[in-house]
Amino acid sequence: MASIDIVNVHKSYGSAHVLKGIDIQVDDGDFLVLVGPSGCGKSTLLNMIAGLEEISDGDIRIGDESMKDKRPSERDIAMVFQSYALYPNMTVAKNISFGLEMRNFSKAEIKERTESVSKMLQIEQLLARKPGQLSGGQRQRVAMGRALVREPKVFLFDEPLSNLDAKLRVDMRTEIKKLHQRLGATIVYVTHDQIEAMTLATKIAIMKAGELQQLGTPDQLYNQPSNLFVAGFMGSPSMNILPATIAEQGGKLFAKLSQKNTDDLLLPLPEQTGYRSYINKGVLLGIRPEAITDPESADKDSEHLYIADCIVNVTEPTGADLFAITELGGREVIARMRANTPLKSGETGPFAFNMNKAVLFDPSSEARID
Repeated sequence: MASIDIVNVHKSYGSAHVLKGIDIQVDDGDFLVLVGPSGCGKSTLLNMIAGLEEISDGDIRIGDESMKDKRPSERDIAMVFQSYALYPNMTVAKNISFGLEMRNFSKAEIKERTESVSKMLQIEQLLARKPGQLSGGQRQRVAMGRALVREPKVFLFDEPLSNLDAKLRVDMRTEIKKLHQRLGATIVYVTHDQIEAMTLATKIAIMKAGELQQLGTPDQLYNQPSNLFVAGFMGSPSMNILPATIAEQGGKLFAKLSQKNTDDLLLPLPEQTGYRSYINKGVLLGIRPEAITDPESADKDSEHLYIADCIVNVTEPTGADLFAITELGGREVIARMRANTPLKSGETGPFAFNMNKAVLFDPSSEARID
């Protein structure tokens, strides 16, 4: 396996600047997920790592070697495509082993590798079939087998699960996670699905309009988003973003929110150096639905837990949870509560705010305030 260094990479098509100075370091054995909305440049970056797109400026290094002048066949990478790209006239065994045959591996080694990979992916019984006789999930396993049998330095996945139905996507996600844990492989994986990103990655790179917004672990991006875009993109339901004012009382800081038909709500804030420069100024308060819950479910060890009565506009039972929607600061707020929480639409009930989990953003720059 190998590390990947993406150094100040730019990509332009004529006057269209598609990638704007991307810097990402992927350590040996990392599972990096590139995520972002359609058109953000994530697939273009993956294709540049693969050698399918030229670099306009900057460099991509695999191990200690620059890939600038390397053809795709010289990069020792294997790619799994969204469309599977299997040969319809070949059996599963032939599809898996074809790349080895083209590289003049011995018949014995081809047989050994094909059997080993098919056993790992639990497709031994499919080796004599052709792609037209397989389900979507089975075809995806064959496409993965064709990549794995090569034993490359780097695996590249381009939205490999997007053609599968919801249940199969979850199953295959688990298989890919197990595969990475077993192999310790270096993987770069493109998806537009932030749940896939959170569950698979050791590192996530969030992109928007050709620019890297944040690079970090799933926990860092979820709990310490660098800006409003990251905060809103990661998580389902997404983070509540509310206009607030920083107030000081008795030397302590509070986020002041307006409530419908009642007094303003003062939520206690942890002491952060950057917060004091915003006293009596407007900010945007970010707090995730699971940090607003019923008092019984709240984290009793939180130093900044505040319980307030709020009017319940709508309740949405999901089986495992109850989402309760209220209004603060003129915006809807989603709280995640126990399934059996006794709340009904139109009633007033207790909402517990864990302000240790809150983050503040500057309304002008949209950057997180530290």
